[in-house]
Amino acid sequence: MKNIYFGTENALKGKGLVPAFLAAAGVIGTAKLAHADGIVRCWGMTGQGQCDTPADLGTCSSISGGRFHTLALRSDGGVIGWGMTGPGQCDTPADLGSCSSIAAGQYHSIAIRIDGTVRCWGANGVGQCNMPADLGRCSSVAGGRMHSLAIRTDCAVRCWGWNQYGQCDTPADLGNCTSIAAGEYHSIAIRIDGAVRCWGAGLTDTGSYPNYGQCNTPTNLGSCLSIAGGAAHSIALRVDGAVRCWGAGLTSTGVFPNYGQCYVPADLGTCSSVAASNAQSIALRSDGTVRCWGWNGFGKCDTPAGLGHCASIAAGGGHSIVIVGPAPIDTDSDGRPDSTDNCPAIANPIQSDCDCNGIGDACEIAAGADDYNQDTIPDACQCVADLFVDREVNGADLGVLLAFWGPVTSGFPQADMNRDGKVDGADLGHLLATWGPCSN
Repeated sequence: MKNIYFGTENALKGKGLVPAFLAAAGVIGTAKLAHADGIVRCWGMTGQGQCDTPADLGTCSSISGGRFHTLALRSDGGVIGWGMTGPGQCDTPADLGSCSSIAAGQYHSIAIRIDGTVRCWGANGVGQCNMPADLGRCSSVAGGRMHSLAIRTDCAVRCWGWNQYGQCDTPADLGNCTSIAAGEYHSIAIRIDGAVRCWGAGLTDTGSYPNYGQCNTPTNLGSCLSIAGGAAHSIALRVDGAVRCWGAGLTSTGVFPNYGQCYVPADLGTCSSVAASNAQSIALRSDGTVRCWGWNGFGKCDTPAGLGHCASIAAGGGHSIVIVGPAPIDTDSDGRPDSTDNCPAIANPIQSDCDCNGIGDACEIAAGADDYNQDTIPDACQCVADLFVDREVNGADLGVLLAFWGPVTSGFPQADMNRDGKVDGADLGHLLATWGPCSN
């Protein structure tokens, strides 16, 4: 569901030349629905067969769209691609085996095997399929135009491929992340605290690719659940179900006219997922209906009548894809389906997992992990009594605690480590119990 833009097409369209250009390339087809297998549906551009869902596809758990191809993860873990396959992006390796996650780039495909290793196939002209030798096990992948992203099982983000605009220069202070997405030449991530970070094109004007603001994350965005990258815009789903968008589409600039891809419909309501492609944005509403806005070339925003309840959405270069089916089970009603929730019985929409062991902080605390300062982060991930912030609990911290002894009225509330309104013997006891170098 990672989202690829093709600047040439949009530039030509702005001059009224897209139909002729694409017809000459043999990629125009009438908008239509995919094979009616009751699970995967597709509409929009289909000249390369990207909407010709295989008759034997079966049920699927995940979908992703490239420029002219579609990738699906079957319920049995098998990966299938269809559409244009010139560079081999639909030639799933015979020895791939069962997988847990997929992503489609412009002309390449990525998958995570059930053992956590990453495989990539298709175009590799700039190293977008050359996974780092030390990549290790991963939990999530994303594909940009010619770069690839992955989240390792320790929650660190890695990137490889073309880096002309800094899209692979992962910020040194990014920290641990829970979600990633890729636009054409930019990368996006959600940190474990729910904050969204973005890097690559859109931070500076570079060469022929201006700054469209796709990396200017709104300061009031708040914590988010889901993200997606278009050609030169970014879209995010907040924890309250609201959708926000920034970048191209707010103003007309260069080859990226304003198609309204960032004008979120006023009546959109709460949503559970977002996706994007060139100048198009898609949202899956909480009631299972699909909404689309922005450029509607090839009818990719013409959601079919009678589509029914959808469980997943994705966007390709000129086509839209959904998995039709019942709403995923969400026991704790936090917007995270049980199948991907790291603590399915306790609401934790941000999915905080400070030690990246796959078990949400909420579940670890519920199971008895210490959280002395009641900040919902296990003490094992912190050094709560390190008041002097020198990575050691020692006399300096004791001095700070004694200086603020008594009721908390102002000054240094961190000294009230258990947040009971006073700095007293309980806090002193915790400090003495954790005396020495911080172990985390």
